[in-house]
Amino acid sequence: MTDVYPSRSLADAPRADDGYYGPDSVSWRVFSDPGSMLGAKNAIFLQMLEAGMMTHFERVSVTSDGPEAMAARFDRTSAYLRDAVFADKAHSDAAAAHVDKLHDRSSWTNPETGEVVSAKQPAWQRWTWWTYIWSAVRGYQEFGPGLSTADADRVVVESRLGAQKLFVPGPYFDTFAELDEYIKSDLNTKSLTIFAALAGHSLRHPDVKGPVAKWVTRQVLNGVLSLLPPSALLFYALEDRSAKELARGARFTKWIAKLSRKNQTAEQLMAQAIGDSIAKPYQKVRVKKSAGAPVSPGAPVSAAAGSDR
Repeated sequence: MTDVYPSRSLADAPRADDGYYGPDSVSWRVFSDPGSMLGAKNAIFLQMLEAGMMTHFERVSVTSDGPEAMAARFDRTSAYLRDAVFADKAHSDAAAAHVDKLHDRSSWTNPETGEVVSAKQPAWQRWTWWTYIWSAVRGYQEFGPGLSTADADRVVVESRLGAQKLFVPGPYFDTFAELDEYIKSDLNTKSLTIFAALAGHSLRHPDVKGPVAKWVTRQVLNGVLSLLPPSALLFYALEDRSAKELARGARFTKWIAKLSRKNQTAEQLMAQAIGDSIAKPYQKVRVKKSAGAPVSPGAPVSAAAGSDR
């Protein structure tokens, strides 16, 4: 999503509020859980099926710096997505504005037609945002504590705010069932470029050393891939992974997510996400001078927010 490191030079303003979601939202519970984080990795495989977007990505992104550069890119994207939900309003707004600016700058000129192609294509924006939300919810359903139908619908409705912040065009969805239908029906319009095929192969066959590490990595990958709709599996020619193997991977990945929680409650996981946002914000916010008493950085805003600072 981003190629430029966020600003770290400002004296960062302290957390001022609970942001746009807050402790009563379903989004705080879902997006702080390791299950949704594992599930969200599935979105990459879906996003790579948008051929035009992948061609654009290939033209405007640094793709020759190796896995470390790509890992740093994913880390920055993860930091943005975290702050969109858990940061206070000022930091959330600053993060969204920064990403939107990068999208504005992300363009290339087609040498054959002379057309200037921008990253802000409505179909690309919708597919990118909603595959992430769909994948995170599916991860929480399969690898996390699970969601009721009503709560899954609430996540979808709450996620409209993040879409609006990045100027993702509508129509938006009222239920997870509507989102699920969009993902599965839109797959009929997708295709796999050679660039995406190579990237997908690298993601499915990471350079992991040692038999145990390789086995664990394959199981988790199988768990992530198990979330893909059947038609999406065909794009990646996953005939070497049977339905039973994917199911075993899903069970193993659920166990990994349980270990990652370290017996923490949902409130503790939320507090950890907020603490990470405060410690390493995606985009710092300039301190505003005020006539009132100074506020110490990291001052608690609510019981959930203040419990792990």
